[in-house]
Amino acid sequence: MTKCRLCEKEKDLELSHIIPKFVFRHLKKTSPTGNMRSTENPNKSIQDGLKLPFLCRDCESLFSVWETKFANEIFFKYQEGSENSFSHDIWLTKYLASVSFRVLSYAYYEVDLDYFDKNMLRHVPAAIDRLRKYLLGQSSNPGEQRQLLLLLDKASEPIDSDFNMYLVRGIEHDVLTTDKDSFVYIKYLKFLQLCPIKLSSNKGWKTARVSLNKGTLAVKDHELPDYVSNRLRKGAETLTSSRDKISEKQASIISSRVEEVPAENLLESPVAKAASKHDI
Repeated sequence: MTKCRLCEKEKDLELSHIIPKFVFRHLKKTSPTGNMRSTENPNKSIQDGLKLPFLCRDCESLFSVWETKFANEIFFKYQEGSENSFSHDIWLTKYLASVSFRVLSYAYYEVDLDYFDKNMLRHVPAAIDRLRKYLLGQSSNPGEQRQLLLLLDKASEPIDSDFNMYLVRGIEHDVLTTDKDSFVYIKYLKFLQLCPIKLSSNKGWKTARVSLNKGTLAVKDHELPDYVSNRLRKGAETLTSSRDKISEKQASIISSRVEEVPAENLLESPVAKAASKHDI
């Protein structure tokens, strides 16, 4: 028994996913091999995303309601290509805030933000607390931690296939800082979620901002700060470099599994479409 990160009560803790479990289930389901691999250790397949004792059962259940709503109303429909415009209510900002809260709390309490300078670091616990109070209904909005969500797809111009692969299949989270700004970066399949921690200017942070109440989420071009675009490119570069680390044995295993997939299924898979320079 220890303290729940959200309600801060001493309770038995559940194993909580930092990025929701439905994301990883979908990645595995739509993978030609049925497996996932991390860029840290590409020679070992993994079955699930990061999870750790984090929330009590009551708070886990609270998050689960918003996750289910997002998964059914937006995530699966967009991943499968059946819709590209979505009406939403307050549940969307609650869901997004719950993911940002988990990622930022994990980075601050469980890892280390020693690359933050002292002045920027002091804004992190304040941001966590604002998100916590918003999620618990103790405040009507998350203050500076307004959530941004971008619906991604393949780049419109011919570009390196690894960048397209990262745009539509990459999953990772990070907490970033520049000299003046800091933010949470969460990339899962065809979604890019951002949460400011402390910004010197709102330039580039408005067009993808999600309405706190009713609104419509749709595919469109967004203005983003250069450092966010650069982080996307870095993610693709990491994907490329990790492929070079795959051993001959694992490459053979992957190839054998892919060969077992019927050609028509392989061509229609999200992986094949992402790797292609043109729509299949």
